[in-house]
Amino acid sequence: MEVSKFLPRGALLLALGLSGLAQAEAIGGRGVHAFASGSGCPLAGLTSCNRIALDDDQGRVELDRAAGSILFRNTQDYADDTLIGDVLLHGRAKAADGRVVPVSLHLLVSKNGQEWRSSVHAHAPVAGDLAEVKLDAYRIEAEAGGRRQVLLTHEQALQTLASPSTAAKLAKQFVQVRDNRVEAAKAEYSDITIALGLGKAALPAVRASLHVPGGHADLVKALQGGDWTLELQALRSRLPLSVIRRDLFLFGMEGVELLRPLRSEGFAKHDKLLLGARDGKGYLGFRGQRIDYPQAAAAAQAFLQDSFIGLVLSGQQHSTP
Repeated sequence: MEVSKFLPRGALLLALGLSGLAQAEAIGGRGVHAFASGSGCPLAGLTSCNRIALDDDQGRVELDRAAGSILFRNTQDYADDTLIGDVLLHGRAKAADGRVVPVSLHLLVSKNGQEWRSSVHAHAPVAGDLAEVKLDAYRIEAEAGGRRQVLLTHEQALQTLASPSTAAKLAKQFVQVRDNRVEAAKAEYSDITIALGLGKAALPAVRASLHVPGGHADLVKALQGGDWTLELQALRSRLPLSVIRRDLFLFGMEGVELLRPLRSEGFAKHDKLLLGARDGKGYLGFRGQRIDYPQAAAAAQAFLQDSFIGLVLSGQQHSTP
């Protein structure tokens, strides 16, 4: 039955307005909030891979998926430029060689006094320009003094993913990805080294590997109930401590007692962080110690789809011709 035939015009408009309001979601307090992506997720089978993170208890976000809007609010004054939170949107694009690859748009939102600031960059497992970019359409804004400031439009997001700026391209040249796999192991392993610098002068910084016996055909299923290992090894000391601490927060690991030295000191050269599972039972290892860790699958899943290193690791087996 068509209900609109029995409602006065004013009542119908009010009902539609209330329906729209009901779809807006209020997010507050320090934490990480996942929401659905209509443009695809890096890990096959997942749908809720978009992310909003708030770094302190002063921030508030209004997410309206129906209207395609994300609004940051924060009335706190900050003496220095302070990170308030971020938005991570996942999608798909076609690489120069014709493969369809997962891509991510990452917007960092900060504040200095009452002035909002933002920076945006793209994550992709391949280099070069991209075509046919598919990304959920969101307009991201921030509010201060009753006025709204546009931080990012959908058109700007698509442009950032499709054709990175000269500065972004130079930054990508500075961050080199080296594939360590031998041909026989490609079905079960992803193994890369991240080196920082230009050309032969680049210095290895991090080695990352993912091992899933039997291959990565159903990676999510393997993470949730099978055998797997994810290992990060520092190849140099003095990796940025602020980045390490924020990653532990984003991936739900900042409260783990075993990782207290990592939070306070960062990685020493040759330190290894290990996540894994046997028969679906998760574990966590660091500096030669290992503990049971039921959250291992959730942490690995977040790392593999939300970080640049993870996107490359998971993307080695998930590029679609």
